[in-house]
Amino acid sequence: MTDSLNPFRKSFIVMSAPAKLVLLVLLTLFITLIGSLLALVLSVPIFHLDITTIGSLLTDPDLEHIAIIKYFQIIQSVSMFLIPGILAAWLFSEHTAGYLYANRKPELITLLLVFMALVAAIPMLNRITAWNEMLDFPGWLDGLERRMVDMEESAEKLTQLFLVSRSTGDLLLNLLMIAVLPALGEELLFRGLIQRLLIQWTRNNHIGIALAAFIFSFIHFQFFGFLPRFLLGLFFGYLLIWSRSLWVPVVAHLINNGLAVFYYHFTQETFGETPLDTIGSAGASDLLYILISVLLTSALLAGVYFNERRNNPSAGVVIR
Repeated sequence: MTDSLNPFRKSFIVMSAPAKLVLLVLLTLFITLIGSLLALVLSVPIFHLDITTIGSLLTDPDLEHIAIIKYFQIIQSVSMFLIPGILAAWLFSEHTAGYLYANRKPELITLLLVFMALVAAIPMLNRITAWNEMLDFPGWLDGLERRMVDMEESAEKLTQLFLVSRSTGDLLLNLLMIAVLPALGEELLFRGLIQRLLIQWTRNNHIGIALAAFIFSFIHFQFFGFLPRFLLGLFFGYLLIWSRSLWVPVVAHLINNGLAVFYYHFTQETFGETPLDTIGSAGASDLLYILISVLLTSALLAGVYFNERRNNPSAGVVIR
């Protein structure tokens, strides 16, 4: 450790991985709270509405006031993921970019294989989503199931409102809000920090990746889409381990979210009722599509792994 390093930062760098995780959670909660309060205060002069009306719109959003909802969504992405992630990485390391694996440029062939894998995986993920949506609780958990259904319907309504895009300005704003900020912020926090700390704690890449993916999916509070999001979390996690570059899962996340934004903008389809969402989910008739999807996705992921292993000797090594 550099002798000239600020003693304040040194005290955080030498903390154990579990202690850093606790501090990261507290830091995230604090900055999210401050960001939300600041966003609420500033929203009054920006949108010329009183706080009561704004609170009502946040509870029951509508298309007429979608700009307000997007404003809060952007602030939330920055305050919940980006700022805590950058600050924590600065506290926990001597070299922030190196600690986050943000100092290695991704290879073009890797990004191309990742893009192809995400497209190839659509039928497989749609079938897993269909299975996940069949989740049925025993009678004594009816209250929990109803609550989860309500949360899912609320999230679906909000997503549908977000994806309405009638102009180039709407498209660019949606790309920023739905693709760019989540890709940067969530990958920085979940893969760059949480996954790294869990791997250091458990001393096992696979356990750390799985736990980070579980938290990543759980924190969205959309449990009827938990499994496909968990699998995406695993995918992003292994991309970081294989490539030793945070930009690879960031680009993968960007592609995954950005494809939906572009699709709904240019087709003007209704959310959840498109061929994009139904390929592979129709039943036995789609088994061939699913089999091809699984085989092709696996082959492309193997291509990513071996390409990175050939160019990067540290690919797959446990993070220290």
